[in-house]
Amino acid sequence: MKELKSKDLKISIRLPKNIKTSECIQELSVFIGQDEAIKSLERGLEINTKGYNIFVSGLTDTGRRTFVKRFLAEKSLLKNVPEDWVYVNNFENYRNPNVIKLKAGLGKLLKKKLKESREIIVKSIIAVFQSEDYQKRISELQKKKNEEKSKYLKEMIDKARKLDYDVKITQAGVSSSPIYKGKTLTKEVYETLPEDIKKELDKKGEKVVDLINKYILKLSSIDRDSIQMINDLNRDVAKFSIRGHIKELKEYFSDNKEIQNYLERMNEDILDNLNVFFSNELSPDKNFSQKYSVNLFVDNSSLEGCPVIEELNVNYSNLFGRIEYESKMGTLETDYRMIRAGAFHRANGGYLILDARTVLSEPYVWEKLKQVLSSSLQTIENLQYRIGLVSTVSLKPEPVPLNTKVIIIGEPWIYNRLSLLDPDFHKLFKIKAEFDWEMDFNPENAMNICRFICSTVKENKLLHFDREALKETIKKAIFMAGNRRKISTKFGKLKQLIIESSAEANESSPLVKAIHVKKAWNGIKMRASLYKEKMENAIYDNTIYIDTEGEKIGEINGLTVLENEDIAFGNPVKIIAKVSSGSKGFIDIQKETGLGGKIHHKASMTIQGYLNSNFGRDFPIDINAFISFEQVYGKIEGDSASVAELVALLSSISEIPLKQSIAVTGSINQSGLVQPVGGIPFKIEGFYNICKKRGLDGSHGVIIPFSNINNLVLPDEIINDISKSRFHIWTIENVDEAIEILTGKKAGKRINSGKFEKNSFNERVKSKLENFYNILKKDDKEKH
Repeated sequence: MKELKSKDLKISIRLPKNIKTSECIQELSVFIGQDEAIKSLERGLEINTKGYNIFVSGLTDTGRRTFVKRFLAEKSLLKNVPEDWVYVNNFENYRNPNVIKLKAGLGKLLKKKLKESREIIVKSIIAVFQSEDYQKRISELQKKKNEEKSKYLKEMIDKARKLDYDVKITQAGVSSSPIYKGKTLTKEVYETLPEDIKKELDKKGEKVVDLINKYILKLSSIDRDSIQMINDLNRDVAKFSIRGHIKELKEYFSDNKEIQNYLERMNEDILDNLNVFFSNELSPDKNFSQKYSVNLFVDNSSLEGCPVIEELNVNYSNLFGRIEYESKMGTLETDYRMIRAGAFHRANGGYLILDARTVLSEPYVWEKLKQVLSSSLQTIENLQYRIGLVSTVSLKPEPVPLNTKVIIIGEPWIYNRLSLLDPDFHKLFKIKAEFDWEMDFNPENAMNICRFICSTVKENKLLHFDREALKETIKKAIFMAGNRRKISTKFGKLKQLIIESSAEANESSPLVKAIHVKKAWNGIKMRASLYKEKMENAIYDNTIYIDTEGEKIGEINGLTVLENEDIAFGNPVKIIAKVSSGSKGFIDIQKETGLGGKIHHKASMTIQGYLNSNFGRDFPIDINAFISFEQVYGKIEGDSASVAELVALLSSISEIPLKQSIAVTGSINQSGLVQPVGGIPFKIEGFYNICKKRGLDGSHGVIIPFSNINNLVLPDEIINDISKSRFHIWTIENVDEAIEILTGKKAGKRINSGKFEKNSFNERVKSKLENFYNILKKDDKEKH
């Protein structure tokens, strides 16, 4: 047992004598306090085998995201710039656009050169089709065709006349009429002829029909041959006119076989579709722009090193790409030019940073992410098609091969859940980089915090910190760690403190002083302390019963910690134990009402184990014991109140009162040894605030485990009141020490006879328990 003095609680910050302000300190050039995380990240980046993606695990504000981005940015400069990717039209099947890989920068060049060549090709073809030579050759072909057709028509007419039929060619088609006695007959005259003459003419008419059909086929063949000759002419002159432009394009990209192949196919497609230049409905410029453009899907021309992409707005299309549509005349249209890259594609050949929460909260993203990482291929499809909401035909672009290292950042509980619930998780994320929330408090790290202050000041154009302000900031970083030997690595919160300290000093001082850091610290706490103040006021107003003076049997002040998203604070709670003779044993009211957690229930059983081993060696312990956390209506979890529960129970058994001016925290084992617990600074401050409001008189204090001594990072006002003996802190190693502080009586050791020292607290407890046993034994005899 030890009562701590103010000197035991003060934190000494020592800096080199030459440091007067943060202005004379070198900026922080490396990330501090995360050596193990850095090693894990480096190992993950070294291994390019599938599945070696990285999960960065750590608490919020430890600088995980900032560090990962900076770390990857440095590493990316050591890697080559990855290739560009473009989508182009598939001339065989436009619904399946082709993807082509090019050296970085060539994608933009291809798009530019193709656009220039496309415009020149259109003009060249139009010019050649309007040329005098071309028109002359077309006229010759037309003349030849017409002459040949006239020859066959004359021949057909002559042969029909020999069969007594007159054949005429009109715009409506071919007609034939019989000839009798040198005259062409009308239908009416034909009907007046004798039957034998009509039959003879009808037979000749059938031969004429066959003759006409034969010659019509010849004429159609002449037209087809003429069209083919014109098409061949068009193809020859167009091919000649574009040959140089296609050749020039090929020379620009002579090292890329895929581009060479695409330009060959484009050349053939142009020559196969020259009809666009003779159509009144189709524009050659528009048609060429639609068919022979380049969709620069991923452009890495401006990169130095490989890409580092952080996608904050994680949804299906942002991550995996999408196919856009354009509304035209009430219908939706799309083509290869409207395929858009996702973050995965932009990070191809580099690193993709994602937030675990957003990845898991967006529908279908996690499953698709696993599929992509497993296959190393990215098929672009809109979400509505993937889940079957739309059944219409759409594009199916050629998949893009991916080589992307994914880094997911999340809290430890997310990592644990994924490990437990998803068997694929460890197959794909084999590297875990854990970010620590604290680092050792030593001169080197103290200086690193000063460098961090300097970097933050310069980065945000703040006021510089004087020597005492630097010390005070380091002290607050120790407070944030909750351990006198540690400094918090929650650099996000530390940065907030630095910025707000500068704001406090801005109007009153050229430098930030310690008082400004303290004001900023208190301001940050105050903005989130409404719930804390409400709880303290409820205790002060006796809405919640907490005694801070006098003595009571079976009642003690335990210390708990309440937390929300912004603040954690200590909250005293009254624990009451009541006992009587009986055989029900130890009854934890919280457990019986469903308000006790598993660890709390374990603590209750530990207390029973201590009672039985310490006092039940000579007779059975037969009592009805009820313990409750009064006015607590939420779930109780943890074992940090087990010392207080045990002492309250022993007080109720012995009928020896406990001091209400002292609060207790600590966990016990079955041997009565006191074990460390969490939240020590919050618990002490919570009880101190209540006592201070009611008036400190020198009797107030708290009892904590000796093993928690390094967690004593307390506000200056508490240390000042301890120095004036207005408030006390005792450290204990076993429950007997707590008993002596709370009762003022000797706890009493067990002597050789198995009994406890006379007139001791433990002797009184054993005596009372024996009385309970005898009472129950007597009742049993009377019943029988």
